[in-house]
Amino acid sequence: MLKTTCLVVLAALFAPPQIALAAQSPTNLCIDISVPRQEVIARHGKWIELTPDQWQFLRGIYAMNPETPPGLPYGDKAVLAQVEGKTGGLVFFIDGDKACTPMRAPPELLVLMQEVATGGIIHQGAGL
Repeated sequence: MLKTTCLVVLAALFAPPQIALAAQSPTNLCIDISVPRQEVIARHGKWIELTPDQWQFLRGIYAMNPETPPGLPYGDKAVLAQVEGKTGGLVFFIDGDKACTPMRAPPELLVLMQEVATGGIIHQGAGL
């Protein structure tokens, strides 16, 4: 079972979204947090705990993302996993000691996440 879980995490980190999500069963969206963290670290990656504001922002992105299951993700915080040589990342929503509901984070989303973290949101246009 652990070997299967590792393969799912690797698929989510490196595969196109359709393949990564097909490997993840909707009834088994959480795994022990040590599994993906160890996989990321083994690949000289970063495991970054996100701010509460970033977590709230990403919950909204997750709920509207056609690549994720319907509804809100599990957990009450989130982490960003990035591996060396990849421009994007993978967000895990954290529920206690479980990493849940992985979501791909392309480079464009990483920029928005940084803006949320720093409060540097740029509004384009003149508004209403």
